[in-house]
Amino acid sequence: MLPTRQAWKKVTKNLQSAVILAALATLMVPSPMTDAQEPAAKKVVNLPSSKILLDPVPGKPQLTNSFPTAIAISPDGRYLALLNNGRGTAESGYQQSIAILDLASNKVSDYPDARLKVGAHQTYFLGMAFSHDGREIYASMASLTDPTGSKPRDTGNGIAVYRFVDGRVAPERFIPVPLQKLAAGKRTRLTRGTPPGEITPYPAGLAVISRDSQDELLVADNLADNALLLDTANGKVLHSFDLSTHAEVPASYPYAVIATRDGKRAYCSLWNASAVTELDLENGKVVRTIPLSAADSPTGAGSHPTALLLSPDEKWLYVTLANRDAVAVVDTRTGTLAHTLSTLLPGEDQGGTY
Repeated sequence: MLPTRQAWKKVTKNLQSAVILAALATLMVPSPMTDAQEPAAKKVVNLPSSKILLDPVPGKPQLTNSFPTAIAISPDGRYLALLNNGRGTAESGYQQSIAILDLASNKVSDYPDARLKVGAHQTYFLGMAFSHDGREIYASMASLTDPTGSKPRDTGNGIAVYRFVDGRVAPERFIPVPLQKLAAGKRTRLTRGTPPGEITPYPAGLAVISRDSQDELLVADNLADNALLLDTANGKVLHSFDLSTHAEVPASYPYAVIATRDGKRAYCSLWNASAVTELDLENGKVVRTIPLSAADSPTGAGSHPTALLLSPDEKWLYVTLANRDAVAVVDTRTGTLAHTLSTLLPGEDQGGTY
């Protein structure tokens, strides 16, 4: 017969008490170590499970809200913003949030958004960026259930803009991302809440381009297989880039974006197309598509390119390949794959680092 719930609680309580007493006993028993070794001994607590506790915990970890997916550093380098897009913790009122880490004090402050509670018709995804002057934070907000925000308290798809002052976050405005037109010859099965010939954008990665002290925002539309260059002042679409790779949309699933410092070029990872595209932001054109460890067959597992990083001289583009346990190194001058860096440990055959 299995123990009752009450019995399990009693066993757990007794075990917890035993662990605490064992830890206290370990700290209280005189150590035969020398004075030089004694400080190190105080940092280790042996547990009955054969594991140990380190005190203080290395790295000084701070609790966050649930499921942090993106990090952005403020232009002045003082703050770190984290995008939490899970179901929310009890402390956050079960709402998604943006958390701010003060790098000077190592203190985390959490700012839940009441529009993103459990059951809301919109959600954060993975896009977040500071404005060029650090006074605002942009975060992608996506919705399938009410893509145009027609119902009360619904935002639809778009970019949430927050004021950022002295490490504090407050909602400021919202930039809608409209339903996207399907290109000629394209079709979709994602028709919920959309008229014929249109599709939900579902904004993903974001990149800020500063022109004449004004921000433009490059947005990867994950379900529309395109990318948009927006004017953040009025929400106007400056350029639209068709990133589809199949007659069916979505098929390429644009994921992350990154732009060069001069704002002339950008790159977008295509999660399901095993490729990254180069974009001409000045003329609104797709320059080229660069394959990255694509599958050998249409039914094979793709490489799933995700996060992007440019080298300081912008000669190299680094692309994480989530399904290959590798980082692709692209020569930005030739648009070719130059190297692949493995994340496998020595002697490891199966990775799964994602």
